[in-house]
Amino acid sequence: MDTQLPEGLMTLDVGPSLWSRFYTVSSLVVVGTKEESGAYDLAPKHMALPLGFAGHFGFVCTPRHHTYGNARREGAFTVSYPQPTQVVMASLATAPREGDDGCKPSLSVIPTFPATKVDGVLLEDGYLFFECELDRVIDGFGEHGLIVGRIVAAHARHSVLRDEEVDDQELIYEMPLLAYLHPGRYSPIERSYSFPFLEGFRG
Repeated sequence: MDTQLPEGLMTLDVGPSLWSRFYTVSSLVVVGTKEESGAYDLAPKHMALPLGFAGHFGFVCTPRHHTYGNARREGAFTVSYPQPTQVVMASLATAPREGDDGCKPSLSVIPTFPATKVDGVLLEDGYLFFECELDRVIDGFGEHGLIVGRIVAAHARHSVLRDEEVDDQELIYEMPLLAYLHPGRYSPIERSYSFPFLEGFRG
């Protein structure tokens, strides 16, 4: 089918380089898993999101990363949403592994606290936290797979919870959200607007 595109549009290569040609907006989360050694690993992820409204959360990962193997082996993972002020902490979790045991020395300076329902840790000073038991792994997205967990515990700072007595914009202004702009940039979100849903819309 040969169709003329509107003026100003161009066709892109849909290979692996596609996602590096433009910016997209995602949440940035830090996924925690337990290593085979018994230590805990933390890794930032941006291809991560709630799956439906029945308490499932998923993130994309490759078997080349310890996070993938840890989640499969241990059957659990944690999710922490960092504040914009914690970008450096999230960055430290990207440090390369070193030594014979393949550990990340940078993790020793990242403050954490223990999860309550699964064997894992959560990022201290984050604003939203999930503890997940592994539900399934769906492979086949190129070399990547989707790790799906069932949320068994959720925690949040009181300051981020919506309240009828607090304007939603004021809430976000006082507690900005962290957006990851793939590839390689981030931004705090401090301002928002009500979406103009049409009357009768059911989400």
